[in-house]
Amino acid sequence: MNGLMERLGGVFNKDKFDADLRNALKRRNFTVAGRNGSVYDITDGSTAIKMDLTELRREYESGNSPEEKLEELVRHVEKRCDMNSRMGSFTNCQSFLRCVVMRERDVKGDMIAADFVDGLKKVMVCTADDEELDILPESAMKQWAVPREVLFSVADRNMCRLLSRAEIKESEISDGIKVMEFELPCRHLAVSLMMCSDFRRVVGKTMGPKFLVVAPSRENLLILGNITNNVLERLGKVIIKEYKKSAYPLTTDVMLFTPDNIQIAGRFAVRDKPEPSEAGRSIT
Repeated sequence: MNGLMERLGGVFNKDKFDADLRNALKRRNFTVAGRNGSVYDITDGSTAIKMDLTELRREYESGNSPEEKLEELVRHVEKRCDMNSRMGSFTNCQSFLRCVVMRERDVKGDMIAADFVDGLKKVMVCTADDEELDILPESAMKQWAVPREVLFSVADRNMCRLLSRAEIKESEISDGIKVMEFELPCRHLAVSLMMCSDFRRVVGKTMGPKFLVVAPSRENLLILGNITNNVLERLGKVIIKEYKKSAYPLTTDVMLFTPDNIQIAGRFAVRDKPEPSEAGRSIT
């Protein structure tokens, strides 16, 4: 009987996740301005953010450190609202600017972009925590009245700081070939480190002045010593496989970094699949 009563009581219980979320937000002076399913509009009274909390609800209801998860969310909300409140001024928003690498074909007309290497572009984004990225629209650059070159210079400075904090993994694959990877909480930013001005210096300490880079997707970057053509051919199958299976394909080219420029050391042909949607303007 008790078991039945408990199950019946559960039917009429209020949404515990929703109630606990609202209480956690209230303690930090945030409120829920609106809700559509698991999508919440959260505000501190002056700025607002929209968040899909489907995954957080799932983790919360699984009993995996629910209080800690809510506290993490509230800290994230604080950072997001702080960023939003400062984005109106270029002076105040500079610390949030980053750039990510994208295929030229994926760059939309309202993105702030610049050339990187054949077929790839640097695209301006902003982030409150170096995990969730938002594409920065052209309207922001016009509002600030700041040249494109200045934006990318600030973003490069911030990316160099990220590089200095990234975890570097060094190892060897077959034939004694040295490889290097960078790890950050956001894989898109980790791959995009290859575009920052300190990249050659940091990698060169281990790999020497010339080294190869493969980036088949926005989630995977591998740096290799300057290898022979037969090894390069064997790598081609792996590069193509990763490119084709990724939701965010980047390039099947093998890039040779030298002290002066970036050359294409190898190119593997592949038929592209339909483009993934960039709906929502968030890229992670």
